[in-house]
Amino acid sequence: MESFVIRKQDEAHFYAALLTNNGRIILRGKDCENLSDCKYSIDSIRSNATDYSKYELMTANDGKYYFRVKGSAGDEIARSEIFEDTAERYAGIGLVRRSIPYAVVDDQSFAV
Repeated sequence: MESFVIRKQDEAHFYAALLTNNGRIILRGKDCENLSDCKYSIDSIRSNATDYSKYELMTANDGKYYFRVKGSAGDEIARSEIFEDTAERYAGIGLVRRSIPYAVVDDQSFAV
């Protein structure tokens, strides 16, 4: 089962990420200044990521692919990993949409 993790990025920032079963980050939320912001970020991602209209398909400068999840105001709330081709990108979107409602939250922000 996929899970959200909250991790400490540096002394002043945290982030939430959706991990696949094998521990790969498939979706990363924006940087947060505190844990409560990260928990709010997860709630926002959950409420928007099941709606396909909230996805924006993107192409990186190197020609690879990714997607962004937009919030209710149209702002980016999460970004995917980079995919080699569009089929992988669509599979990633499918995985996020299927797993996001059931993903457990694992607060790893205290880990060194």
